[in-house]
Amino acid sequence: MKAHPAFRTVFISDTHLGMTGVRHRTLLSFLEKLSCETLYLVGDIVDVWALQRHWHWSATDDACLMQVERLVKAGTRVVYIPGNHDDVVRNVLHVERFRGVELRLNDTHLLADGRRMYVTHGDQFDAVTQNMEWLSRFGHVLYEGYTAMMRQVARVPGLSWAENLPAHVKSLSKRIFQPQGAFERGLKQEASAVDAVGAIAGHIHRPALNTKEGFVYANCGDWVEACTALVEDEAGRLSLLYWSDEGLAEEKEYVA
Repeated sequence: MKAHPAFRTVFISDTHLGMTGVRHRTLLSFLEKLSCETLYLVGDIVDVWALQRHWHWSATDDACLMQVERLVKAGTRVVYIPGNHDDVVRNVLHVERFRGVELRLNDTHLLADGRRMYVTHGDQFDAVTQNMEWLSRFGHVLYEGYTAMMRQVARVPGLSWAENLPAHVKSLSKRIFQPQGAFERGLKQEASAVDAVGAIAGHIHRPALNTKEGFVYANCGDWVEACTALVEDEAGRLSLLYWSDEGLAEEKEYVA
C-alpha cells in the first residue's frame, strides 16, 4: 500500500470472525498494513450466529480486532454498521460510540468529489433473511461446515481446486433465493430516499463495482472467499482491492 494516508476511506464487510474456514490470517495481513482516514465495517464482522453454536475464537481473530483498535488510536474514524450475523449490536445503537468506534444502523458517506453514497449491510433486502431466518441460519451451518471441509480437502496434492467450491455454492444459492437485481433495486430505492447517487453494501459475498442508469452500486465482498475491500482515494474515486497473504493481488478501479 501507499504511504500514509493510503486511502481516504476503506469499506470492508463479512469478515465473519469466529466462524471456521474464514481467511482471518489474510484479513490480518490487510489490517496490519492499512492506513486510512475513515474505516467502515459494513456488517457481519463478528459471526455471532457461529459463536452461539460453538465457541471458535482464535488468537488471529483477536489480533484483527486489535488492529482496528490500533487504527482508532491512530486517529482513524471507524464506523460500525452491523449486519444479520452480528445483529446483537443493533440492540445497543443508542450507545452511539463504543471504544472510539461509531455505531450506526446505516450511514450516508460523502465522497471527496461531493457524491453521496448510502452505506448499509443489506440484509434488509434479502427475502430469506427477513422472512425465513431459520432457513438462513440452517444454510449458514451447512456453509460453515462445507467451507471448513473444503479447506482441508484443498491441502491434498492435486485438489487445490476444492478451496473455491464453497464460494461457487454460496453464489449459486444466493442467485436462486435472492436474485441480485432485487437486491440492487432495494438499495437504489433506499439510496434515492436520502438523495444518494449510489449505495455500498455487503451481505451477499459478491464484490461488485459498477454503474447502471446513473446509479453506483458497490459491494465490499467478503473475507471468507474473495478477500476484498472497497476503497476511496483522495479524489473520490472508488476501487475494489483483492488481497492475498502476499499482499495486494489486484485492484479494479471505477471511473465515473
